[in-house]
Amino acid sequence: MPLNAAKFGRKIAALRADFGQDLDVVAGSSGIAAERLGALELGKGEPTGDEVLILADYFRKDFRFLLTDDARDPDEGIDILFRERGDELSSSDRVAIAEFALLCRNEAFLERELGVKRPDRTFAFRPHGKFFKRHGAECAAALRVHLKFSDKQAPRDLFATIRDLGIRVFRRRLENSNVSGLYINHPDAGPCILVNLAEGMARQRFSAAHELGHALLDEKPTTLSMVGEWNSETLVEVRANAFASDLLMPPALLESVPRDQWVDAAQVSSWAERLRVSVPALLAALHAAKFIDAEQRATLRQTTLRPRDPPDPELEGNYTEAQRVRKAVLLDRGLSKRYVDLCFDAHNASVISLGLLAEMLLTTSGGTSEVAALFGRSLASD
Repeated sequence: MPLNAAKFGRKIAALRADFGQDLDVVAGSSGIAAERLGALELGKGEPTGDEVLILADYFRKDFRFLLTDDARDPDEGIDILFRERGDELSSSDRVAIAEFALLCRNEAFLERELGVKRPDRTFAFRPHGKFFKRHGAECAAALRVHLKFSDKQAPRDLFATIRDLGIRVFRRRLENSNVSGLYINHPDAGPCILVNLAEGMARQRFSAAHELGHALLDEKPTTLSMVGEWNSETLVEVRANAFASDLLMPPALLESVPRDQWVDAAQVSSWAERLRVSVPALLAALHAAKFIDAEQRATLRQTTLRPRDPPDPELEGNYTEAQRVRKAVLLDRGLSKRYVDLCFDAHNASVISLGLLAEMLLTTSGGTSEVAALFGRSLASD
């Protein structure tokens, strides 16, 4: 079927609008002149093969979506999110979220090509009644049983726990610090969570647990969570918040601690560090459980020292300071160890070329050796 230039142009124009960019910005980054881009958007002439590939790469799309009239956009939920809440997302954050969707698609593709068996998504929870806060608490309790945790046990590496549930999770630095995370039930990659890596690790853990609550309890296919919404009266946010709080700070554990410790600032700081949560999150849980009153909560927020942030599980190991900084930069782009391992496994099994390996790692062919070294992998010859 010949290319329909008008439909191709409308797709490019819609994607540019979704990214919140004008023609000059796209031209400056893609190398295609603004006049040429404008003509293509208006359907005046067909794009060259190189132009199709450049624009597909720029907008993080499969080139076949741009070429085929009736092709389904695999990231339609992300595109809808941009249109509904684009005023809360900078252009750079939209690019980062589009890249997150690309990483999810890549991971799903690599798993299929390598025959990797996904974790069985055997955990399911059906809420009953209209008390949303109780839904979150009951779901956290049921998940703890499913994970074979004791009633006083919280997950240490929460990101690994989420992946063990068959849910993809990536961390990516976003410009808007008010964006805590994102959940999308991707049509190709399945349930996926994005956590804003700009937050401290304690906040990242709570954000991940909050998005996990959305994944397990909500029917909406896409949810963008803002920090301020955690304290809102929106019922699905209340429910996700209750789930996250109870998962990370088991009620049975809080109940077992002598009450006088909960009014001691030093003890509160110590417990926050042990549980790998922030002081405000712990105080909120204690107040909700009626272990402290509103006045005590306010006083403790002022007097409790912030504990050391939990370690980043992706940065633990023997690295020089330069290596740690470089790996942190890669993590900022969303490259998790699991994803990187899949990429190298696929290349070393001759499933993908060196060029595609570099593309999937968001680097150049020359940069793959450095990524391999930082993630403890070897690079087979192509």
